[in-house]
Amino acid sequence: MGRVVCFVLFLFFAGVFFTVGVCSVEALPLVEDSWSSKASLAFAKVGLGVVAVEGKIYAIGGSTAVESHRYGFSALNEVYDPMTNTWTTLASMPTPRRDFAIVAYQNKIYCIGGIVGAKPMDEWGLFYSSVLSNVVEVYDIATNSWSTVASFPYNASRIQAAVVDDYIFVLLGSHLLRYDPLTDLWVENAQMPVVPSSSSSGHRPYPVLFVMDGTLVVTGEFFSGPKVLVYDPKKDVWSDEATGPLVFCDGRGLVTSGVYAPQRVYFLGSAPGSTFREVLTNQAYDFTDNTWTIGEAMPTPRLDFGAAIVDDILYIIGGYTYDIGYPYATKVSALVEAYVPFGYRTIPVVEVVSPLNQRYNQSSTNLEFVVDRPVSQMYYCVDGGANVTIVGNTTLSGLLDGTHSVTVFAEDMLGNVGVSETIVFSVVSEPDPILSVPVVVVLCVVPVLATAVLLLVLRRCRARKSLPMG
Repeated sequence: MGRVVCFVLFLFFAGVFFTVGVCSVEALPLVEDSWSSKASLAFAKVGLGVVAVEGKIYAIGGSTAVESHRYGFSALNEVYDPMTNTWTTLASMPTPRRDFAIVAYQNKIYCIGGIVGAKPMDEWGLFYSSVLSNVVEVYDIATNSWSTVASFPYNASRIQAAVVDDYIFVLLGSHLLRYDPLTDLWVENAQMPVVPSSSSSGHRPYPVLFVMDGTLVVTGEFFSGPKVLVYDPKKDVWSDEATGPLVFCDGRGLVTSGVYAPQRVYFLGSAPGSTFREVLTNQAYDFTDNTWTIGEAMPTPRLDFGAAIVDDILYIIGGYTYDIGYPYATKVSALVEAYVPFGYRTIPVVEVVSPLNQRYNQSSTNLEFVVDRPVSQMYYCVDGGANVTIVGNTTLSGLLDGTHSVTVFAEDMLGNVGVSETIVFSVVSEPDPILSVPVVVVLCVVPVLATAVLLLVLRRCRARKSLPMG
């Protein structure tokens, strides 16, 4: 008897399950504050230029040797697709070089200055000096071709570039120069009020430049001490900011957008004043409350690497590893490692606004929803049926009488799928007789008419009784 009851209950709930319909898509979540290995570069390189454009990462130039005088300069241009974890070779840069500034603007990549060679400083070849360049070459992503624009005003290396308000800014020591892509002209802007400690010797540590809320931020070690400086492009002025417990230099600063992860600046590289170039591999700084958070260390500590951020995932590319023990040794790397930042939301959040969990008296209803981030595709399913791809809000039509369910899905560029709450609603195309207006009118009018007819009959009856008998 008990088995029969259990079987009947199973059939009942199974019937409810399939009547309502369930849509499901499996998503592999990413774990915050964690690293993973990605496809390596074709060749191990150091001092390469790395930049992200439209969800892809470009790795250009660099050198196959740690020391500049050993040449090995590269012009190789590769692009990495995070969606497929693959590298593709593109048109090579005309001038092989390393340690140049790189920046992207309007689907073009600007490569500025850099080291193009070395020359001996003595007759025995014991000492070398780097041969610097001022060439600016531009890669057009759409045409896979290169062109040359106005040269940088100085022969320079280890310079950094950033884009703010349609201008390209380049930091060289304490000098800040601005390039206008429309006019192809360079101008000098307000000089930084302090001089980086690397400027006179040409050696480490170098400041870190990044963009935050439409301003340029420089953090590093200066002759007057560690500082954080902010440059306002609209006013052409510099200001000092609170430094926090540690000022970072000699590495890369990447800013999360706040879409996939809370907005923070992630610093990867070495600390100032470190005798053995101690690598503090991963620090997150929140400018809103001046707090630092130490993240999971890079699996492979290294320097002179390239870095880029796509959909708030940090990618560290190439560079060289080192051993501070004796004998001192270095090794150029081709490794690519990706970091998922703190608070990373692996799936989009989808909220259905319409329909609601209620009854509708028509065979169509609006499907309206909101998604908390940009996504690559959206689709929905009704009553557990096939997925229907959409580009936004739409209309559910041809709904039969009965109970229905709808679920909306949103997939981001990384393949993470967000699923809305399943909304259950019903459709009754025929008017409800209890709530129908004509029925209510009839129910109200009929008693009145019946009462009127009855009164009329009673009056006639009374009138007949009152007639005289003949």
